[in-house]
Amino acid sequence: MAHVWLTGADGFVGGWLRRALESEPRGWAALGLPGTDQALGDGIFAPLDLVAAARRTPGQPVAALEDLPEPAGLIHLAALSSPPACEANPELAQAINVDGPARFYAQLLELWPDCPIIHVSSGHVYRPAATPLREDQALEPVNVYGRTKLEGEAMALGFRERGAKVTVVRPFNHTGAGQLPSFALPSFALRLAKLEQQGGGELPVGWLGSVRDFLHVREVVQVYLSLLPKAGVVDLVNVCSGVGQVMGDLLDGLLARFDCDIRVVQEETRMRGAADADRLVGDTTRLVSLLGAAPILDLNGLLDDLVTDARARLLAGEDFSQA
Repeated sequence: MAHVWLTGADGFVGGWLRRALESEPRGWAALGLPGTDQALGDGIFAPLDLVAAARRTPGQPVAALEDLPEPAGLIHLAALSSPPACEANPELAQAINVDGPARFYAQLLELWPDCPIIHVSSGHVYRPAATPLREDQALEPVNVYGRTKLEGEAMALGFRERGAKVTVVRPFNHTGAGQLPSFALPSFALRLAKLEQQGGGELPVGWLGSVRDFLHVREVVQVYLSLLPKAGVVDLVNVCSGVGQVMGDLLDGLLARFDCDIRVVQEETRMRGAADADRLVGDTTRLVSLLGAAPILDLNGLLDDLVTDARARLLAGEDFSQA
């Protein structure tokens, strides 16, 4: 039986995607750093180190792909996805987001040239704009993360131009239970849960005026799975709701779910300046043309999930030092 191949299967989105495949049920196989298979249960696994792959010369194998079952398609999630981490180490971001995947795709398509590929990029490739961003609009990333994701798009679309079934998806912000504490909404929720446990206190934050197009990660993985059979039909497609959310309003929604005295204070060290786009909201027209509808954010459900998850992680003793 052919299996859906996943990179980044041990990560936040990868975990949700694995559970979605298992609920159908559909077979999956994962590629990731050696040792990460321990987090995947009984799934089929092959080691893939994208940093090491980036150092290989063209034509050199980067993973034992022949050991995996034939792919029904690939969803490439693996990335250095934290903008601050990319700013701190641009060379690492280049290796993981561009050069490593290039070597991996070359080996995969040499073995299975008709394998459909969903290459996951980001809405951060766009120039921030006051209106919803279409796939053909100006691209002007404001940070290292966005620049490497844009270079990764060019790499993936180069394979498409040579006949591969590749579609690049540009997901906008998404979150949900289990996301790393370095991301804004889980950071808020986790630190609020800690303050609730302590009876209140101050919550340091950065700029709260930015506008983002959020979805629950559950909806995003369903879009990926729906697009996989259509890989190659279009070159690029946004994955978004088309609705902007002000970060300060989202924080207010979280605050209302905690029963203690919490004071929000801006802290200079949490400001990202020009590396933080003011508004990124996607246009859903092309996604609707492919799937018939765009995903809709259940905002109250999302905030409830984040709060429940934060309280559970606090009780489990998780380290919040990166929140």
